[in-house]
Amino acid sequence: MKKFIFKMMILVMLVFLLPVAIFLLICPQYTHEYNASFLDKMKRLESLQSPKIILVSNSNLAFGIQSDIIEKKVGMPVVNLGLHGGLGNAFHERMPLFNLNKGDIVAIAHLDYHDDDKILDPELALLTLENYFKYWKIFRPKDYPDILGVFLKYAYKCALRFFARADKEPSSPTCYARSAFNEYGDNVFPRDIEAGESEPSLRHPKVDAKSLRRINKFYDYCKSRGADLVIAGAPILSGLAGFDEQEYVDFQKDIERFAACPVISDFRNYVFDKKYFYAGALHLTNVGAVLRSEQLAKDLNAYLGR
Repeated sequence: MKKFIFKMMILVMLVFLLPVAIFLLICPQYTHEYNASFLDKMKRLESLQSPKIILVSNSNLAFGIQSDIIEKKVGMPVVNLGLHGGLGNAFHERMPLFNLNKGDIVAIAHLDYHDDDKILDPELALLTLENYFKYWKIFRPKDYPDILGVFLKYAYKCALRFFARADKEPSSPTCYARSAFNEYGDNVFPRDIEAGESEPSLRHPKVDAKSLRRINKFYDYCKSRGADLVIAGAPILSGLAGFDEQEYVDFQKDIERFAACPVISDFRNYVFDKKYFYAGALHLTNVGAVLRSEQLAKDLNAYLGR
């Protein structure tokens, strides 16, 4: 019986205590990866005085904005919080909470507004925040069961990376590295149409009331802080078989029907030819990012009554 109890204690230690020790002692282990750009984006967010412009969404922003254009044309400092679609809209919408004040404009530019109000990939979220506990405020109480469910897997991956010395700068430049981002949070890795290997695909955006209810609560919080929350356009790929501009007109109308915050863009102004997209239907080339940034600056200035 004593031997059994001893074995069980060892098992408990291995299953629970060892991963916690790994987490506390050898993490972070993803400091040079794409998602580690989160840290630099948040540092800029926290350093900026108000009023400022905070861009929120997934990699359609990371690979689709040239922030200095918006900063110059609108006359407000900009931070691009665009990160990874696998984190989910709910994750991205909580990033501005760390420095949101009077006069700030939070511009959401999601590809769609149809989600189950969950973090899409909990393991990806965990390797993004790692043991930077300050930022665990992003996790809501409802997120923790999923986060804890992948904790062991994440911890053991970190151990393997530690012993393999995998946490280092890439030997060759890549757009999926932390170093590919500039001080604004824009991915500035050289991107042209020849660089993309995967064919763009047509997407069919959707809206659901549940997602907009979450955004409306965020809108109320922004108002309580003296900040504005707006919805802006995301890049739309034209020129593919089956593309229908009316679908995006209806998409915008559905958002406006459910959203309490203003939609400042005409989504038709964000329709770009295939030549401006890089490796799929979500990311823009460097030239495409300029065109989109100029349009977003126009929308923001119009919203501000300029």
